[in-house]
Formats: sequence, C-alpha cells, structure tokens
Amino acid sequence: MGGFGGNMHPVDSVRYATIWMPAVPVQGQATDFEMIRQDLSFTHPLWKDSLNALSLTGGVRNELIETDAILPGTSQDVPTELWGVNLGLRYNRQLDDGWITGGGVSIGSASDHPFATIHEMNIGMNAMLRIPQGEHNAWLFTLMFSTNGQLGDIPIPGVAYFYAPSDAFQATIGFPFATLKYQPSENWRFELSYALITSVHARAIYQPVKWLDCYAGFDWLNESYLLVDRPEEKDRFFYYEKRLSAGLKFKLPEHVTLDFSAGYAFDRYYFEGTTFTLTGGTDRVDVDAGPFVAAQLQARF
Repeated sequence: MGGFGGNMHPVDSVRYATIWMPAVPVQGQATDFEMIRQDLSFTHPLWKDSLNALSLTGGVRNELIETDAILPGTSQDVPTELWGVNLGLRYNRQLDDGWITGGGVSIGSASDHPFATIHEMNIGMNAMLRIPQGEHNAWLFTLMFSTNGQLGDIPIPGVAYFYAPSDAFQATIGFPFATLKYQPSENWRFELSYALITSVHARAIYQPVKWLDCYAGFDWLNESYLLVDRPEEKDRFFYYEKRLSAGLKFKLPEHVTLDFSAGYAFDRYYFEGTTFTLTGGTDRVDVDAGPFVAAQLQARF
C-alpha cells in the first residue's frame, strides 16, 4: 500500500527473507509438519521526475514442506512445495493542484506448479487518488482487484483519511485498510496496520542506539494458492497463521539492514475451498503451534 500514501520517489531495493518452522505434529493425523519459507522481492524505478514515477516490482516465494498430511475431505496430499511468483508495474503522477493519482497491475502464479496452465495464473490491479487536506493530511480513494484474493475476484473499493498532526503521529483510518505510527519518544515507536480480511501487523520498537532496533510484535498472515490437481477449478488452497515474534534489526552502512527474529507460530491451518472462511470447513489440516527462527536482509540503492 506504499503507493496509496503518495510515494513519488521510489528507489531501487531488494529484500531476501527466510523462516524455518521445525517439525510439529499435525492434529488428528500420524505425521509431523516442518516448513522452510524463502522470499525474494525487488523494486526498480524505470522512470521518474518531479511529477511522475514508474516502477517495476516483482517477487518469488518458495515454501518447502516436509509432511505426509492429507486433506481429509478429498484425501489429497498436502503439497510438499509451494510457489508464489509475481511481476508488476506501478505508476504515480502528481497533478498541479497537489493531488496524486496512480495505479498498478501485476501478473503471477501462486501454485504447487506455477504457470502450469493459464488456470494457475492470477492478475492483480489497483488504483488510487490522494487528495490533500491542508499541509499534511489527505483523503485516499482506492480500488483493488485480485483473482487470488481472500474474497475471490471481487473488486474492493476503499476510502480512508490520512491524518498526520506531527512527525510523531500518523494514522490512516478507513476501509479496507488502516495504519497507525506513533513515536512517543526518541527511543520508542509503535506500528499497527490492518488490511481486509485477516492481515494484521503490530510492532513495538525500542531503539537504544541509532544502528539498532529491538522489537516485539504480532502478525496474522494468510496465503492462497491454485493447486494443479484441485478438485474444482475455482478451489483455492488457503493457509492461515498467527505469529508472536521478537527480534533485532541492525542498520548497516549503505542503506542495508539485517534482521534476526524468533518467536511462536500458532492457530496454523490449511484448507481447500472456493470461498473464504475463518473456520476452514471440513477439508482442513490443523498444524500444532511451535517455534520459528527467521532472518531478513534488505538493501536500498
């Protein structure tokens, strides 16, 4: 959602992250579940001036899963490998009256066999209009569409108000997303964000020195895939997870950050179905809670 805030100065950036979740039991099945996830993403400005910005974005996610679990409703094996690949373009333009308009389009595939056929591909589009209100505040109007979102291929309109009375406090309040950033002192800051329906990120950060952040946080995550051997073409393979974590983020020279964290993942489950549901229905695989360790490297140029 960075473009919705009116970012007219994109920069080259690349990020690599990995997480290891050791083996834990699968509830109701005589097997364990272990996963290693890797993410690589980038942003590259193709063209920009004082009023325009065009960027290329992309990413690859891979999950290696060690398990003999099956989906109880269909007796399908839980995939041992999942991929998410995407490539997109983002354009923003600042108008003469200070308004900012923009949009983006992406194409990709989230599947156990990405791009196997056209039916395992997904398209995403979004558009936004930012109307300034005074020196710091703004109204945000958005429209988002994805063929692989939680609500399926339903366009989601949005409206929100960006409120920034000072450098220490910024909030975006609206639908279908909201954010909050608060820095009560030089050493402490707090972040909170929400996006429809089950994407939550909360973090408390303490900065004892300029080059180090110590943090603790909570995340509620979700993913969805189009498996090649799904029973129905509209079926999607969903994953949900909640996570408590604590970590250290080192700010290295040349705009490089290195992040190490560990924590506890819980309320983890997979299910296959045509529509979003918090319960997962009957075709659901529950994975026991357990620890994890993670690392992330990010560079901006």
